[in-house]
Amino acid sequence: MGIQGPMKTRSGERVTQSEIHKVCEAGYNEVASAILRHAALKELEQFGEIISVRPLSHEDKAVFFGTIWAFFKDVPAGIVALAARVTDEWIREDMWNGTAKAAHILYASVDEYGLHQHSQHMLPTHHQMFKQLTTHLGLSDADLFNTHNILPEGTAMGNNTHRMYRSEFLGEALGFHLASEMTSSREFQYFLKGFQKYASEYGLADEDDPVLAFFAIHCEVEPMHVATGREVMISYLEKNPNIAPQAMRGAMAFMDGFEQMFAALNRHLGSSQSI
Repeated sequence: MGIQGPMKTRSGERVTQSEIHKVCEAGYNEVASAILRHAALKELEQFGEIISVRPLSHEDKAVFFGTIWAFFKDVPAGIVALAARVTDEWIREDMWNGTAKAAHILYASVDEYGLHQHSQHMLPTHHQMFKQLTTHLGLSDADLFNTHNILPEGTAMGNNTHRMYRSEFLGEALGFHLASEMTSSREFQYFLKGFQKYASEYGLADEDDPVLAFFAIHCEVEPMHVATGREVMISYLEKNPNIAPQAMRGAMAFMDGFEQMFAALNRHLGSSQSI
């Protein structure tokens, strides 16, 4: 059962729900701090600098978008799978609130699937926005799916994403998801700024060209996704503090793969710029 009220420590002292929450919040902060300290963010920052130096060539665009697609394509369905796992586990212990707990995860997919304004009309999904952007930039499906343009590190991230969300310990999946949301809130700002800087070279009407929606929407929604990821992580720590090491392992698995992917992109794009 989850923690419902005051409990006793080994010394017999009563611990309030508020005190338990503070401990679990500290556990979340430890994972979040490890994400922010990870060397992957330095690689991401370097990537942001590279795409700000000059516009990407057709070949470089193919490698960049082909590699991130190999990873990104597995994210929306992975989030749905994780939400189903959270529902299935939580509902056994708190039947009436299980779906509410999973909603913190599922909310991220509302944006991925273009449902956040469903009362008015269905919006393009993030996959469709990606396709609109890459088509505008002159990249065909053949470019994006050409194995020559997909760095192995991007494929590895996609494989890990598919596996982590569905098959690993739930604590690891939650940590992996948190790291994904926390990095997205940064990476898409670099992407957007880099392409806005060379708007005319990329055939954009201006910096606010709607074709950049794939980048812009992530800049808008990711802070909220991080907040909901925080809520579900703390809830799970309150229910089962033993998942803390799992959450850290999952977060570091994401960050390690993320670092390798952007280090590979930086090597490739850096070498092409020096030619």
